[in-house]
Amino acid sequence: MRILLALFFCLPMGLYAQNDKSFWVAGVWKVEKIEMIHLEPIIAKATPEKKKQIEDELKLMAQSASFEFNRNGNYSAVFSGAKEIGKWKLNAYASKLIKEQQNPDGSFQKPDEVGIEQLTKNSMVLLNDYETGEIIRMYLRKVK
Repeated sequence: MRILLALFFCLPMGLYAQNDKSFWVAGVWKVEKIEMIHLEPIIAKATPEKKKQIEDELKLMAQSASFEFNRNGNYSAVFSGAKEIGKWKLNAYASKLIKEQQNPDGSFQKPDEVGIEQLTKNSMVLLNDYETGEIIRMYLRKVK
């Protein structure tokens, strides 16, 4: 009986912790840095000029990228001038950001899960681990 009571009282606190983290995610985020892990071997073998070109392209992508996660579950993202809108939520452990991109006709795409490697009130590290092997890590800073 004590175990059941302990579970009953602890479960809501665990859910509250997850919900509390959704408040951390809500806001406007600027991408500070993008790492494309699959490019590291290419960069390591590249000439200094090619290495600088790739690094400059990654910096430009980061400078033009931003996210806005609203408390109502809607989001918008901008990458290289292209805007994406949809719905977002956290999984039960706040280890994944689940987003559903909205199509122009109003329907939604299949949910996409993005790993959350780190989350604080002012910083977040997202990790996309695509099946193709293209691993992308984004470092974000909250601006609002």
